[in-house]
Amino acid sequence: MQKRLLLLALLIALVALVAACGGGAEPTSAPEAKAAEPTQPATQAPAAEPTKAEAKAPTTEKIRVAIVLPSTVTDMAWSQAIYDALVRLQAKRGGPEAMEIAYTENMWNVTDAAAAIRDYASEGYDLVIAHGTQYGTSLFEIAPDFPDTSFAWGTATDTGEEQGLTNIFAYEARAEEGGFVNGVLAAHMSKSNVLGVVGPVEAGDAKLYIDGFEAGARYAKPDIQVNISYTGSFGDTALAAEAANTHIQAGADVLTGSAQQVVGAIGVAKEKGVLWLGTQSDQSPLAPEIVVASQLYDWEGVLADMLAKREAGQNGGAAYALTLANGGLYMDYRDGLSEEAVAAGKEVEKQIVAGELDVMAIIGGEQVTPPAPKTETGMEYPEIAPIRIAVVLPSTISDLAWSQSIFDSLKALQEHYGEDVIEIAYTENMWNVTDAAAAIRDYAAEGYNLVIAHGAQYGTSLFELAPDFPDTSFAWGTTTNTGAEEGVTNVFAYEPRADQGGYVLGVIAAHLTQSRIVGLVGPVDAGDAKLHVDGFVAGVHAVDPDIQVNVSFTGSFGDTALAAEAANTHIQAGADVLAGSAQQVAGAIGVAKEKGVPWLGIQADQTPLAPDVVMATALYDWRPALLKMITDHQAGKLGGEVLQLTLANGGQKMIYHENLPEDVIQAAEAAVQGIIDGSIVIEPEPR
Repeated sequence: MQKRLLLLALLIALVALVAACGGGAEPTSAPEAKAAEPTQPATQAPAAEPTKAEAKAPTTEKIRVAIVLPSTVTDMAWSQAIYDALVRLQAKRGGPEAMEIAYTENMWNVTDAAAAIRDYASEGYDLVIAHGTQYGTSLFEIAPDFPDTSFAWGTATDTGEEQGLTNIFAYEARAEEGGFVNGVLAAHMSKSNVLGVVGPVEAGDAKLYIDGFEAGARYAKPDIQVNISYTGSFGDTALAAEAANTHIQAGADVLTGSAQQVVGAIGVAKEKGVLWLGTQSDQSPLAPEIVVASQLYDWEGVLADMLAKREAGQNGGAAYALTLANGGLYMDYRDGLSEEAVAAGKEVEKQIVAGELDVMAIIGGEQVTPPAPKTETGMEYPEIAPIRIAVVLPSTISDLAWSQSIFDSLKALQEHYGEDVIEIAYTENMWNVTDAAAAIRDYAAEGYNLVIAHGAQYGTSLFELAPDFPDTSFAWGTTTNTGAEEGVTNVFAYEPRADQGGYVLGVIAAHLTQSRIVGLVGPVDAGDAKLHVDGFVAGVHAVDPDIQVNVSFTGSFGDTALAAEAANTHIQAGADVLAGSAQQVAGAIGVAKEKGVPWLGIQADQTPLAPDVVMATALYDWRPALLKMITDHQAGKLGGEVLQLTLANGGQKMIYHENLPEDVIQAAEAAVQGIIDGSIVIEPEPR
């Protein structure tokens, strides 16, 4: 009897041992890396859901999730944000034994991405995420073939309901909200009053973020300058680095940007000691000393709710949004930020969450913001019908010279009339004339009413294109040729009379110089650059014929290094006042700033580059000329007119630094009046 009891006890123990060793899920080959926990609980709500979603407790059945990503899981941006959330969710559900994760990264090629999506669905993954709007078309073709599989994509709000699909989730990040907060922070931190934004492509959450950032900066400081550039790429770090350098040269002391490309921009910001505001993922490990705040994406709650819905029998059909209110977006303020900036950021964050501040309404001009700067008197704005305007530019819209001057005027008109009245498109950095011609033709073919080729080098192409689009108005400059001799009737020509502003600047230079030597850095001895030089020399010698004016032409419009070299040469030759024109001048102004030499600018306001040395500017204001083109076009006159920017018609305006002596300003204003009333006639000297 004792032997039977002993055998029975041994048998029971053996069964218990077998039960304990068996029954667990097989280890998976999916990633098991741990991601850092967010700074606050991840509890996002879907846009269509009134309550917050929370990570669901582990289920008895293993769930398999696959994700296709455009970049890497360590990109510190778009892809890493969602991957880290998946890993956190995996840990909360019980680890790889309860939730398997598979991923395919660097799927820039949409065809390859579609193959990966289909493969994951074929392999029986429960939820397949296509993490990019570029994958949408493929996803909608694949989803009907796998009705038992849940798919998700973003940023998007389309779940395929109109196409009869029931197994697709959509998600988006309302990035304009945190972008607005970052904009407010940037405005409070900037000392130069110039901000730089490095965008990828003008779409999706990148555009939302940048629109929100600009709106937030202007909300906090209406007169702040926000220079925005789009690289045209999500992942090109070299282009992002180049854009960051350009912004810094233009005076920006706070930068931001979005997408995987920002690694390049952050590297430049770190090197130059310029502050950076991040979005999507925490970028502080790249440069902890300059990444001072971030809007972070936390996808965990959205992903948890998708899985919860699937486990309840719903394979798709819900659209989600990350917001500040539902915790899908949250702000990370780093130590070292000024208390004033943090307080301002937290205040607008609180207002956004409470619904008191509608960022999209501010972006659209529908919600009242702090008062804008006073509009100048004397500027007339006629009634106009909606119009589409495109401009092709040789340099960037933030060059502080030729290109920025006309783009700023276009934006000023758009701000006055509204985006529903004036649509603006632009292509920048068109140094290659053949590429510029293609861009001009494309804009005309797309139905733009006025296409501006902002460079004399584009004239030959323009006269070849214009006859093919007789209902389109074209414009180019600087020139006085409208193509009348060629029988062209739909081309406007424009010319800034830079000799006028140049003359006034020359008068100022003559009053400022103590060495009686002045240096001028010109690009090419043609167009408005030549007029500027002629007027400047005449203005100096009208005050004192014995002052030496040294003029050098670099032979380039955009080579900042050559301009810097020319400025150094002038200073070594004794010049104690400098001037110059074209996109190159950023280099010359940098030298003037370093040496403490006064600078006199033309075309655009270059004060942000060196507010202590830029003493005066002859500013180009293209608004009157642009309005004349618009009203002529809408009256049926498509071209045939030469438009000039002068001191008399407001096309040129003088800006004086607050430190410029009063007697110098009076002399300059006397010159302005003399040019306007005709008592001063500018005669170029032989050179």
